Order: sequence, then C-alpha cells, then structure tokens
Amino acid sequence: MNATKNLKQDHILVNRLGKIAKRCSDLLYSNVVIPIEDIKIISMLIQEFVDKFHHGKEEKAYFPRMIDKNNYSEDIRKFLIEHELGRRIAKMLVQSLLAWDSGIDSREPVARFLNAYSVFISIHTGKENLFFDLIEERGSLSEDEHSLLMKHYKVCHSDAGGKARVEQMTKLIGYLEERDWMRE
Repeated sequence: MNATKNLKQDHILVNRLGKIAKRCSDLLYSNVVIPIEDIKIISMLIQEFVDKFHHGKEEKAYFPRMIDKNNYSEDIRKFLIEHELGRRIAKMLVQSLLAWDSGIDSREPVARFLNAYSVFISIHTGKENLFFDLIEERGSLSEDEHSLLMKHYKVCHSDAGGKARVEQMTKLIGYLEERDWMRE
C-alpha cells in the first residue's frame, strides 16, 4: 500500500466514526438514553484517532511533502483550516461532555456537536479523497516518496500510542457499531 492509499483507508474508518456520531446525535435529539461512556469513547476516538493519528499523518508528513508540487498549496491550506475546525468542534464536544458528566444537562449541546462533527467529517474526507485521487492520477509522488512517507507514518503511530493503541481504537469503532443503540 502506498502513502496516499493509506490515508484513503483511514478515511473509511473515519467515516464509520462519523456515522456513529450522527446516529448518536439523532438518538440524543429523540431522547433515547445513550450511555455517556459510549459518547466519551466517540469523543476520544475523534481526538486520538482522527486528529492525533490521521490528521497527524497528513499534517506532519503528507502535506509537507505535497505543498510545493503541482500547485497543491491552496488545497492543503484549506485542509489545514478544516482540520482546525474539526478540533474546535471536538473541543466543544468535550466541554459539553464534561458539563454533562458533572450533572449539568448538556444533552442538546452534545447532540449538536456530534452532528456538527459528523457533517464536517463527511464533507472533509470527501474533498480530501478527491484531492488524493488527483494526486494518484497525476502520479505526483514517486515510489521513493511513498516509501519515505510510510516511514513517517510509523512515527505517527508512535505519537498516537503505538500500533497496538491504533488497533485498539479501530476495534473501538467496531465496538460502538455493535452497541444496541446503534442497531435500533
């Protein structure tokens, strides 16, 4: 697998998480009881898997390699702005979860930020996938560059807690998909 395909594979998992966030949001708005621990897992996955691990690979390795190629700098600038938007939504979700956990009824803001994140991630990954398709069509990266990027991705694994932690986060996405509230 090359570096671009690796990021597109991540997007499959990220979009699964986005669907979980959307379902959770919809159910919260319908006054269905969702265990707060499950919502905390969603929040953790957004922060650790999506932002720290996946966006880390893009920001620390892939985008810096691509920024001076084929006039990609403007696209990359927009993606970085969108990453910051995702971080802000995630931060507001965490703040609302902390309030809820301390006894303040924050069901609506939690639902709102989960929905906002699901919309953000769907649109964002769609645009990035089109960008990645363009890079592949143009052959913008050599095999050596792909190899170098894949080595950088190993550092991103370490930054996210190591390969075992990334695998655990992937399993948590599957765990959430199997929860009763997801299958209602």
